[in-house]
Amino acid sequence: MTTEIELKYLVLGDNTQEKISQTLNHENIQFSYQEKQLANCYFDTPDLNLRHHDMGLRVRRNNNHIEQTIKTAGQVVGGLHSRPEYNVDIASERPILSLFPNVIWHEDQSPEHIQRELVALFDTNFKRCTWLITDKSGNVVELAYDQGEITSSDKKESIHELEFELVEGETSALFNLATLLFNVLALRPGIKSKAARGYVLWRAEPALNQSQQAGYICEKRSDSIASAFTHGLSQGFTRLQKSIESYLMAPSLQTLVQVKAELATLRHGFWLFADYLSAEELLIRDGLSHFIHLLAWVDNAIHLQELTNKTGNYRKKLDFSQQLIEQLKIEKRRFPNNDDISQLLHSSRFNQLQLSILKLFLSRSQQQLTDPKVKDDSLIKFAQDKIKFSLRELNEQMNNLSTLQCHQYIALSKPLYRSSLTGTWLAGLFDNELRDKFRRPWLDLKQGITELHSLWIIQLQLEKLDNPPKKIVQWQNSKVEGLLIALNNTKSIAIAMPPYWHE
Repeated sequence: MTTEIELKYLVLGDNTQEKISQTLNHENIQFSYQEKQLANCYFDTPDLNLRHHDMGLRVRRNNNHIEQTIKTAGQVVGGLHSRPEYNVDIASERPILSLFPNVIWHEDQSPEHIQRELVALFDTNFKRCTWLITDKSGNVVELAYDQGEITSSDKKESIHELEFELVEGETSALFNLATLLFNVLALRPGIKSKAARGYVLWRAEPALNQSQQAGYICEKRSDSIASAFTHGLSQGFTRLQKSIESYLMAPSLQTLVQVKAELATLRHGFWLFADYLSAEELLIRDGLSHFIHLLAWVDNAIHLQELTNKTGNYRKKLDFSQQLIEQLKIEKRRFPNNDDISQLLHSSRFNQLQLSILKLFLSRSQQQLTDPKVKDDSLIKFAQDKIKFSLRELNEQMNNLSTLQCHQYIALSKPLYRSSLTGTWLAGLFDNELRDKFRRPWLDLKQGITELHSLWIIQLQLEKLDNPPKKIVQWQNSKVEGLLIALNNTKSIAIAMPPYWHE
């Protein structure tokens, strides 16, 4: 048995092989190079017994050499894959499970039954270019670039992957080499193995569903404060990378909003746990802020898309003024396009940020840090204090006036969002029923402010017109007045809700 420790990246662009060799030569890095053609067939039972146990079985042919491999459950964080695997040479292209050690099987698995039921699901065929690299510290890394395709029946998906596998030495060697190549290649972390992508292509698994990512980050009450952050960092990072993959699979403003939201959620964790992080670790927060600011336009773009969409809630009213529609479309065209966003998500700086988060997670996990500032290390007390603080900020702004106006509600959206992020991190530690009842009017308030924002954008564009249509002006004013009444009522209900975080 061996345990793979490798970084996987998906490659965007051409001439990858040439760029890698040129970079290694330029940096005077020692390496040996080879190419080979690999043909792989993946097997499972019709009821996906192996997949349900997080196992992957393949047979690989390289010229006349045939090898069967089974990979068992491991860990994937931020593109770093660590999975035990077992390799056995065989004479035919049909796997023989009895050649694997019995220790790999779960109690509810029968290798004899699985053997009888095995069927071929999909193939991965690709050219592999490998650079066996020895760095100045004696670490040995195999860098592999795979170019080919995954096929299942008549369906295909291309393979353009870069894998950094640690052969000997420290994991830091993987990170150093990846950092070097960020400057010459457009990459993004590969959170799915070829096998996982093959199962999706075979349609054994649904495509990414953003609703599956919903939920709370910290839910284990027995965690220490330090370990809660470490676990939350891993979960939040995984959610971010799933949202990125979802966007790149099917680009839309809605999925890009999710990317921005996951960046904000991660950054908020660095604010919440700032007292338990070093100054160097907190620099990651600044990196997250940089990309959140680059995506700040997305919220307005969503509103403009809704207003200019022919099926949008307000489009029928806005059709009274073609001039207004054209003005809204002009504003919409000012935003970056999908290609711009793809380049951003494959950029060196964005990859370096994600690598920094991964290194922080690994460092904290390995060191098993204890909380240096709170002797009893009460995560519940910590969560109570943070939730109360976030709501105090909101209540102070809302209690100053019995009723709020349009601009005041829009200004309120920022502290309301921060409070919701605190809830995303910490509310899962408390009673579900009480928490959900408390949060319901606050979520209604948040949704109402979103609608108010759309109406505010209409007002700004109307003010740019020489002769704004009176009918639309009157309609807009009426909608704002009605929404403000509803928001003020919801605000009163939200403020009066009893706390859910008391023990």
